[in-house]
Amino acid sequence: MKKVMEKILSRLKKPERGVALLIVAVMITVILPIVTDMNYEARTEFELAMNYKRKAEAQILAQSGVNFAVIIFDLQRQVEGVLKQFGLGQSIEIWDIVPFDTALLRAFTMAGPFVEMEDVMSKTRDDVKGSMTNEEEGDFMYTQEGDPLFQFPGDFRIEFSTEDDKINLNHLAYGARAAVIKMLEAIIEPDFYDFIFLENTSRKEYVSRVELVQNIVGWVNVGNERYVDGEKYIVGGDQQVLYDRFEPRYRVKNAKFNTIEELMMVYGVNDVIYRILEPHITIYSTGKININKASPMMIEAIIRAYAVDKSLAVFYNEDSMREILGKILAKRARNGFAKPSDFIAACAEEGIELEKDVGRVIDVSNNVYRIRTTGVKDGVESWVEIVVDREGNMFYYREG
Repeated sequence: MKKVMEKILSRLKKPERGVALLIVAVMITVILPIVTDMNYEARTEFELAMNYKRKAEAQILAQSGVNFAVIIFDLQRQVEGVLKQFGLGQSIEIWDIVPFDTALLRAFTMAGPFVEMEDVMSKTRDDVKGSMTNEEEGDFMYTQEGDPLFQFPGDFRIEFSTEDDKINLNHLAYGARAAVIKMLEAIIEPDFYDFIFLENTSRKEYVSRVELVQNIVGWVNVGNERYVDGEKYIVGGDQQVLYDRFEPRYRVKNAKFNTIEELMMVYGVNDVIYRILEPHITIYSTGKININKASPMMIEAIIRAYAVDKSLAVFYNEDSMREILGKILAKRARNGFAKPSDFIAACAEEGIELEKDVGRVIDVSNNVYRIRTTGVKDGVESWVEIVVDREGNMFYYREG
């Protein structure tokens, strides 16, 4: 009995071969996914923190771009003053000539006075940064005497566009209602939009061209009457009936638009119609259309709206309209229109006489601008978009 017990105890003291290896393998199998997951979470949180840092830096760069835009506006006023001294009436805007992108401008300022354009365009961003950084620390070197122009980490670019080349929908609430209606009708008049306004019983919000414009006017105008050509359009009655069909129902606003996207709430405006109108409408402009900046479609709309003889063949032949537009735009590109009468004369030379009232809706200068600045830091972008006038009044601000 004693020998049996000694044999059992000896076996307990000497584990079977391979048990230790099995335990190690089990531990590795259990611990490895945990360690991997912890490592992944740590790296993810680090990357998120770094991206947040870059986003914040890019946002600061974008806001700096807004401050730089103020300087550009001041420079523009000085340029216009010089032009007036020499009797040059044509307005030249420097942002149409100089691209305000610090990545490109930095390459120019570092390249020297006799640089070739090919050398600047082929110079990579890494080359530019490498020439301005401390290789050991990877940071920009600053001096007490002052930093060279555009020597800062990251970049920003500034884009200028005018709101004065569009139709102001909010002027439907004022005495200029008739002019806005004529322009809206002219935008959707071309024959290639006929497919949108053909009666289709499967479309819940079917409207004709006239009804569409009526509904846009009714959304802005105080009261429930419909309007056409600036006059009350009694047939059809209360416009609220149209919106009672929606689920959920909502009231006609009877007030000015707060955003362009609000146009989608007007009865009869679907995605297609919105995409047609959106490039040509605004809620910020002075109400006059700058013919030096207006798009070809806007120039066509002006001609369609204010032509004295609308029976001309050009209004029924798109190829003829394209040809006339091409000639008018060529004259604009060559000399610009110094005054509205120059545009009227250019149309007359092509056989289209415009009504005298057209002078009330066209201009040759800008007053309201949309400025978008984009900050870039290590591939992360942030932007600021504002709408301002020449006096510095801000109508819109958004960042992202």
